[in-house]
Amino acid sequence: MNASNDPDHLAHLDPDPEVRPGLYDIFRTGSRMFERPSTRETLRLAEASARGIAGCTVPAVFVAPQGHLVRYSGKEDRRLDLLVEARAGVSGVLTPADDDAWRYALFFRGTGKVKGAFVLQATAEPSSAEMFLLLALAEPTGAALAAAELIARERRQARELRRLGKAQVAFNRTMAATIVQLNAQQQIRDAIVSAAGSGKGEAQIVETVSDITQRSTVLQDSFGNELALADITDSSDSSAMFVSAGNLSAGGRSDTGWRSTPIRSRGETLGFMGIYDPENSRSDDDRFAVEYASATIAVELAHRRNLAEVELRLGRDLADDLVAGTRVGDALARAEALHYDLGGFQRVVLVAWETPTPNGVEVSAAVRYALASMHAPALISRRPEATLAVVADGHDLSSLYERVSAALTSVRGTIGIGGRCAAHDLPRSFAEAARAMRIRTESRQPLGLSNHDDLGLLRILDTSNDGARLERYVDEWLGPLITHDRQHHSDLVRTLAVYLDSGGNYDRASSALIIHRSTLRYRLSRIRQVSGRDINDPESRLNLHIAIRARTALRDNLR
Repeated sequence: MNASNDPDHLAHLDPDPEVRPGLYDIFRTGSRMFERPSTRETLRLAEASARGIAGCTVPAVFVAPQGHLVRYSGKEDRRLDLLVEARAGVSGVLTPADDDAWRYALFFRGTGKVKGAFVLQATAEPSSAEMFLLLALAEPTGAALAAAELIARERRQARELRRLGKAQVAFNRTMAATIVQLNAQQQIRDAIVSAAGSGKGEAQIVETVSDITQRSTVLQDSFGNELALADITDSSDSSAMFVSAGNLSAGGRSDTGWRSTPIRSRGETLGFMGIYDPENSRSDDDRFAVEYASATIAVELAHRRNLAEVELRLGRDLADDLVAGTRVGDALARAEALHYDLGGFQRVVLVAWETPTPNGVEVSAAVRYALASMHAPALISRRPEATLAVVADGHDLSSLYERVSAALTSVRGTIGIGGRCAAHDLPRSFAEAARAMRIRTESRQPLGLSNHDDLGLLRILDTSNDGARLERYVDEWLGPLITHDRQHHSDLVRTLAVYLDSGGNYDRASSALIIHRSTLRYRLSRIRQVSGRDINDPESRLNLHIAIRARTALRDNLR
């Protein structure tokens, strides 16, 4: 049995010992207890009445808030607590104290349960009349304590009800706001679903989003090309707003205030929906409309992509078979089914790029887009080592590298283009494209485009091992001349190249170099001295000419 943590000590009254209260006084005390029932006031009145009845002191007061007695006031005394507890709620005399004083445990009951207790102490045992009054005092005291406990419990319940009421009000407000939001979102869904089913394609969905958000809205493909535009401005030039949107694939927000949402399916970016919001003040409903519209468009674009992939798969298989040397007769029929003309000349293009790409666009898709923008029909196959394209000849492919770089937002790639050929000779063009790509990747400038038609002498020279063998060959035949030119700022290598290109004709060579014949003769003499080669010897002349051409190819064609 433990004392209360913060006990209130009862006030001690000292009534006139000659004025002893009777039953009427106890009745009046009980009435006062019930005026405003509280534990503190009830115990104060009861202690004052006990002192008035028998001159008793109250060294210990107990209450039972949870049905178990705990110390309310008085000096801590564990032995006394155990004695009171041992009485088990029955009033009676306690074991005499060390000073032989009379001590009594007076229990207060209310609603059939112990509500508290006094330890009464006096120098002598009270008379039977006084004991009667003390026991009579216990009745209203117990009832008042029970009433105080009930009132306290009701007050706690009232506070809890008020708290729950406030929580319910807040919950109702939240629920009402949620219902309003759900209704608004349902209306947005209905409007977008209706637009999707109108048969007008993505343009109607974009128009609907613009109506909902009251903002200009644009739909772009994964390369930043406009698919649909809804401009709420009054400008007669509707393309001006699109130009200001820029390429949304470059990021979530452009400097002009356009916010983009990627349209994805199975991890692949299919396009972007942009909304003009320079202040970033879109409401939750605006954001929901854009996200739901993007998801709806993603389904349609993915469906189209699946249909296109069937055709692309057929084209991929045909491209692979063509470079493997399939029968042209069978290939012509398959190409016709794909609306591709194999009757004219073709070229093979190989494209290798870093993966994954910064913007998530696949390399094969970028190649397909770039060739389409160049109006070059092609059969495209995605291979582990590179993307293969069989392209109809007659188109300038010199800008292909720049176009693919822009589509992928990356320049880390290499393109090799084979020579033109008929359909039956595509394996040769494929080998030439592979060789052009290998020459490019093994050069000092591995990024860029190499066309087999532009390789010149490098078509037959080995440039493997980063061109080291070829460079050693060049150094063997031209090294002394190159060193002399670098140290003396002379022009012996160029003089030799022009002389050999002129077929050894002095007049043509001196005219091309814009020098006098005697000057040319002097330079040729110096070339013989520095190089140690006889330029009149056919074998030396051939090797010097090949070395010059190889040096030019290594230096210029692979820039």
